[in-house]
Amino acid sequence: LVLPAERRVRRGGLFSGPAELPGLLRRSPELWRACLRQAGMFGAWSALWTSLSLLLTGPGYGLSTATAGLFGLFGLTASAVAPPAGGLVDRFGAARVVGTAYALAAVAVPLFWLGGHVLPALFAAAIAIHAALVASHVANQTLALTTTSTPATANTAYVVSGFAGGALASAAAGPAFGHWGWAGVCAVAGLWLVLGWAGTAGGRGRR
Repeated sequence: LVLPAERRVRRGGLFSGPAELPGLLRRSPELWRACLRQAGMFGAWSALWTSLSLLLTGPGYGLSTATAGLFGLFGLTASAVAPPAGGLVDRFGAARVVGTAYALAAVAVPLFWLGGHVLPALFAAAIAIHAALVASHVANQTLALTTTSTPATANTAYVVSGFAGGALASAAAGPAFGHWGWAGVCAVAGLWLVLGWAGTAGGRGRR
């Protein structure tokens, strides 16, 4: 058995796709908005989630690393949120779902701050930030893949920008925790949300 021959879709070298990313972002405001907003959302999540073990194993809670690791189970929220998020995008439009996700994340950040000394608030914040992240991802990726004639290249821009936002936020969260404690981490998360939303607020999102 052999696979059928596949017709080559496009010509160009190995790095021709990445080289087109800046021009593609300039030509597609919707893609630019999706990339920046997901970078802000993923950055906020990364700042909080990569620093959470420092809070849980610190003097405030004094949990073991094994117990702190159980917080990873809150990631199961993603599997519950993703299917209805797709339906909400189809019904209400991607822009509205992204806006709702950002509103939920904006509620989650002060809950995380309160969770610095109130454990139930930390539980609620963990659920909220995962729900916001997944809903935002479903909606933003829909925008990224449907607003250009080169969805594969657009997806590259989307994924790279998201992980770049997460990496930068995580890098900022470490020093913030060292200088200002958990409140500093929450401030970094809030800043990334503001940058992700305000940086694209001038354009009208697609419905």
